Amino acid sequence: MTGNLKRLRAYDQPPKPRRRLLPSGPDAAAMGYFGFGALWLLTATGIGSLAALQMVVSEFQLVVEDLPFGLAIAFTPETVAAGFRHTFVWGWLTNAALGAIFFITPRLTGLPLAHPRMGLLGMITWNVGFAAGLTALYLPALADTGTLTAFPLPVILVLLLGLVLINGSFWTSLRGLQRPFVGLAWFGVAVLTLTGLTAAATVTGVLDLDPTADALAEAVWMRGLSLLWLLAVPIGALHYLIPRLTGQPLASGPLAWFGLGAWVILSVVSSFGAAVHPSVPYAMVSAGNAATLMLLVPAVAIIGNLSMTLRGRWFLVLSPGPMALAVTSLTFLGGSVLLAGVESLRAVQTAVSRTEWPFGLAAFALGGAVTIGLLAVAEHAWPRMLHRSHGGGLLAYAVTWAALGGAAVAGVALIAAGLFHVGMVGDGMPPAEISANLLPIHLVAWAGMGLLGLAGAGHALGAYLLAAHGRPVRTTTPGTAPIAAPAGH
Repeated sequence: MTGNLKRLRAYDQPPKPRRRLLPSGPDAAAMGYFGFGALWLLTATGIGSLAALQMVVSEFQLVVEDLPFGLAIAFTPETVAAGFRHTFVWGWLTNAALGAIFFITPRLTGLPLAHPRMGLLGMITWNVGFAAGLTALYLPALADTGTLTAFPLPVILVLLLGLVLINGSFWTSLRGLQRPFVGLAWFGVAVLTLTGLTAAATVTGVLDLDPTADALAEAVWMRGLSLLWLLAVPIGALHYLIPRLTGQPLASGPLAWFGLGAWVILSVVSSFGAAVHPSVPYAMVSAGNAATLMLLVPAVAIIGNLSMTLRGRWFLVLSPGPMALAVTSLTFLGGSVLLAGVESLRAVQTAVSRTEWPFGLAAFALGGAVTIGLLAVAEHAWPRMLHRSHGGGLLAYAVTWAALGGAAVAGVALIAAGLFHVGMVGDGMPPAEISANLLPIHLVAWAGMGLLGLAGAGHALGAYLLAAHGRPVRTTTPGTAPIAAPAGH
């Protein structure tokens, strides 16, 4: 019997692997958001370095005119500063917050995300829209250099589409939930807030509002974005992370729900305190300032509850990594709320509103509480998403201390600059002399933001080394049969 043994039949051919346009792993969306977040944090660090250079060398600007359609590219101090703000908030913080949501949600429900592809499409849509908006910031004919609302209307519509997809993936993943989790409630409030504020910005962008309505809309946008989106996500994440790291339940469930309810109610009222237009009723602004001061109550409840959850496990804080970052985030949260309460006092608000003080408060809140809290979640998440183990090492120390030092240096420097600014104005110094005297402190603050960027670079490098050289481990994946695993899920 003879035959051509070298010729393979059709069913002898090994099946060719099918390449999917979108990855379908259970944590693909979370990994994508964390990855984009790290990329945008490094980008924000580069833009911030350019802004610091322009403060020293004012002539270091680039304006290219006579482009098609009458456009011009402008890298001026105003556009560069706007680019830094937008990249830090919409690029880094928002992507990292969504990564935390998509990582923690299936681990609390015990089921995989209902529509992971929808979450991935939301990630792609959001980041494509943001990249287009960031480009438009340097085209003055298309965008302005406002606080965080400088994107043109088409870009906001793309971002809104991304948020619709994100909402679809998140809310459908909560179907069949047997019991409520306070962390998921924080995430629900945060996602609804971001979506509602983005939709409201889309509507108000095409309406001609009177000054009072415009001031209130801007106040609700800024304060709601800070309190109910950017701060809400890490607070909710810490309600999962700290019990998970300690192996103990929350010290008090009712106290956790009280903290959530009081924070949401007071945050909504607090928004009116940020309305600075003289046509806004005095009683409304005063109620907002009082609510800002009263935010200390839920903040103390949240910090106290999570601190009591650490009972008997405080030694975990002494090692660099997620637990040290989580406790540092809580510390900055308390400091930020305290500073916001002091700023809400009428005399203080009048004195420091046009100084560096508000930026110092933002450095403590966004650079400290939010950034460090999200880094804690990401440092905990990568080994579990990649199913790899590592020993931490020098990178863990670098990420922990660079994040802590960067937020502290930037916040303290800007708060100090604000106080000095008030004194110089009181002494009658001209603005040019004030700027020259405060320049060294501004550079120290930018150096602090650079340390935050260094923490992000260390985190990104750690994730890469983990993926490339980490030791594989068997872990539990939400929705599958549990496997004994030292790394947990």
